[in-house]
Amino acid sequence: MKNVWDKHYERPKSKLGYPDENLVRLLSKIQPPTMTALDFGCGSGRHVSLLQNFGYETIGCDNSKTSIDNLKKKEPQAKWLYTPDSKLPFAPHTFGVIVSWGVFHYNKRSEANILLHSLYDALAQGGYLLGSIRAEGDTHLGLNQGTMNLTDLSGGYAETYSLQDLKNFLSIFSEVSIGYSERTPLGKLEERICHWFFVAKK
Repeated sequence: MKNVWDKHYERPKSKLGYPDENLVRLLSKIQPPTMTALDFGCGSGRHVSLLQNFGYETIGCDNSKTSIDNLKKKEPQAKWLYTPDSKLPFAPHTFGVIVSWGVFHYNKRSEANILLHSLYDALAQGGYLLGSIRAEGDTHLGLNQGTMNLTDLSGGYAETYSLQDLKNFLSIFSEVSIGYSERTPLGKLEERICHWFFVAKK
């Protein structure tokens, strides 16, 4: 997926500027043990800015070198890390909050589980993982045996999760709350973009 994402972030339209409204709501509901945060799979950096506005000392990381290089130029005052594989460079109990918005489903389940456990270890006790993951019923990605048929991510890999899949995935956490969102792209009423979003407490 790395080459797919590097190409994706070379396109101006990929640079989302506004935070997801569901994440804004979730952040307003939690009281983490420390005001340190990680945006895992930060993409365009939109949620790093959101976390900073909430008062968090924040790091953004991504496996797209193109994205991280662009962010370092655009916002050199922020902390950005290139994380090319599942060997994440974070010490245990570092973060009060980790955001992983629209990341896990772009990995095979085995790799997603490795990433999840690494992020779990990096959370402080009582810390929160806030995330979204593509839900069953999504047609927007045009999945065919895991391969996406989407113009700017063509050939990339993705999976969708049932509610039970997600519950199993997050079972290492002590408390989990899950919500659901569904929308259609403008002018494409036949398509559905479906996500679970969640708060998981360590």
